[in-house]
Amino acid sequence: MFNVVIVRYGEIGTKARQTRRWFENILMNNIREALVSEGIEFKKVEAKHGRVLVRTNRAKEAVEVLQRVFGIVSLSPAMEVDAEMGKINRTALKLFRKKKRELGIEKPKFRVTARRITKEFPLKSPEVQAKVGEYILENEESEVDLHDYEVEVGVELMEGKAYVFVDKVKAWGGLPIGTQGKVVALLSGGIDSPVAAFLMMKRGVEVIPVHIYMGEKTLEKVRKIWNQLKKYGYGGKGELIVVKPKDREKIIQKLREMKKDKYTCVLCKFNMVRSADKVARDFGAKGIVMGDSLGQVASQTLENMYIVSQASDLPIYRPLIGMDKEEIVGMAKKIGTFELSTLPEDEVDFIPRHPIIRGSWEEFRKLYRAVVGEDPRGR
Repeated sequence: MFNVVIVRYGEIGTKARQTRRWFENILMNNIREALVSEGIEFKKVEAKHGRVLVRTNRAKEAVEVLQRVFGIVSLSPAMEVDAEMGKINRTALKLFRKKKRELGIEKPKFRVTARRITKEFPLKSPEVQAKVGEYILENEESEVDLHDYEVEVGVELMEGKAYVFVDKVKAWGGLPIGTQGKVVALLSGGIDSPVAAFLMMKRGVEVIPVHIYMGEKTLEKVRKIWNQLKKYGYGGKGELIVVKPKDREKIIQKLREMKKDKYTCVLCKFNMVRSADKVARDFGAKGIVMGDSLGQVASQTLENMYIVSQASDLPIYRPLIGMDKEEIVGMAKKIGTFELSTLPEDEVDFIPRHPIIRGSWEEFRKLYRAVVGEDPRGR
């Protein structure tokens, strides 16, 4: 029935013309990549007057996939017909009846919204709305209600064609991946770091995931998490990089011998960032992403985050910094990583009973020299 998907974007439309065209091209490439990767055939993807039109006979399936492409605000599977009032009316009635059957409502309340995107059609938008609404009322048990409606019939008029639809599916919005460069994201098996990576992807960033090895069980879990995140990653090429830390057990043992094991978590995170820094420089990434939420655990106080941040000259992005655990868990559930993050993982036996809450950079620096044998800023 449907032969086109109307793709609507948000922020892209606020850009200057040349910049907007660049964003549109990247968005269209990501749309094509998404459809091809899921085996959905399409005839054409084109940008027109603030819309992207995807011509496909598998519109419903296409919408399910394209919901996960960042930069898209909403989508509608639609029928494209000639912009002639009789065809518009008949198509609107056909789609209205289909929606009525889906809802199982005998006398649905509805409204019609019309928009002339280009102005060659002789009737104005309110006139189109009135005529389509009148035609539906004459041919189907129904009731007009502009505010408390069950069905909304949409008509968009553009370049001699009418696009008629009854569904507007919300997508994630944001910016297309590939418009904002690359970052490295430290990806653990926990709940927070996948959400942090997702939010950076949503802002158009290509994410290169780095996992600091903790054991095979945790690694397998992280692979599953990254495979889930890749469902939103159209436009990005990042694959999971696993780093096995050097001398971790030796360093932890030294801290215990010096009775400074309270710094274990901070020092381990510091070295994680140093590892991420090396990967970032290899890939030309412009920053490091972490899943820190202020005050959530001992290593995420302002003082300890300051220490950890000294491990790299690159910007360290913490998109969850102002979110509480409930908000983060809610987002993890929405994007499908929560269940994966709660799978079993390798036990960590070196977390101290009383970790440092407000570490001192000067003390940490001396301690690092003594334990690791080099200055922590010796990059």
